[in-house]
Amino acid sequence: MTLTRPDALLEQIVTATRILVHEGVMDVFGHVALRDPTDPGVFWLGRAGAPARLTAADLLPFDLDGAPLEATDAPLFSERFIHAAVFRADARARASCHHHAAPLLPYCMGGRPLVALSQTGAWMGAEVPLWDSRKSFGDTNMLVTTMEQAADLAGALGPGRIVLLRGHGVLVTGTSAEDVVFRCIHACREAETLTTALSLGPVTPLSPGEIALAGTPAPAALRRGWDHWTARLPRETDTEGKGAQR
Repeated sequence: MTLTRPDALLEQIVTATRILVHEGVMDVFGHVALRDPTDPGVFWLGRAGAPARLTAADLLPFDLDGAPLEATDAPLFSERFIHAAVFRADARARASCHHHAAPLLPYCMGGRPLVALSQTGAWMGAEVPLWDSRKSFGDTNMLVTTMEQAADLAGALGPGRIVLLRGHGVLVTGTSAEDVVFRCIHACREAETLTTALSLGPVTPLSPGEIALAGTPAPAALRRGWDHWTARLPRETDTEGKGAQR
């Protein structure tokens, strides 16, 4: 099966990945997927490799079972099923990112919940859910390598946009590349703020009313963030926020 390659979308994946690497959210591990603009049963994800090296040519189409839709000899991410399950479970989701950002990992250990403290973290809700693979699957290699595991993870995410994976990392979803990048970066900043604030004493999480009023990032804020982060990319990578230029 050969699909028409949505070039603009593929460049968005490349740019989103480069932003998340440059802003310290993503390192050796992590991947961004976007749903195809014309077929909601298809998403695009890179071949397995270093995020900082990703190009549009590395991006492949997958179905909602996590299977590649074109014959390929390329190495594939074993956790592509995460994106498949999210897109299957949530018709609103157009973007998905799995990463292991250091500021969030302490909250993946189960000792203390991650809570929203500020306006740019209100979208996380009153308490970020923590998915524990051991509850349903016993001891594993701590990866999400089957649709059954990924569907269980998507169930823990529910209607929210972020879920922590015990001992592993984070899943963030969004309605666009701009949206998921904004959420990934600000989740890290919220975790950093919470960690620092806890060292000073008790903290005051946002109230349910504050979360309801501030919990949806404004489109202008998403665009401003994207413009800011693309402007910060190294010149040889992205000069105008249009994606990789090499």
